[in-house]
Amino acid sequence: MLNNDPVFIEALKKISVHQLTITEASEQYDIPKRVLYKAARQQQVKQNKQKAYLIATQKRLQQSLRNVEMELASFS
Repeated sequence: MLNNDPVFIEALKKISVHQLTITEASEQYDIPKRVLYKAARQQQVKQNKQKAYLIATQKRLQQSLRNVEMELASFS
């Protein structure tokens, strides 16, 4: 399967860090542009979901910290 191919993974990494465009990676690694585009989109969707989850977790933890700080202040 192409997803486990080290060459495919390397091409996708170079696209994700903007070292290569999809066209350049397609030519350099001999992988169809459509395959690279689809993989890059899937990777972007996963990263966006992870980012949203981390932001929600951060907000929840900040609220918990504020609650603990208020509770500690009430003991003073």
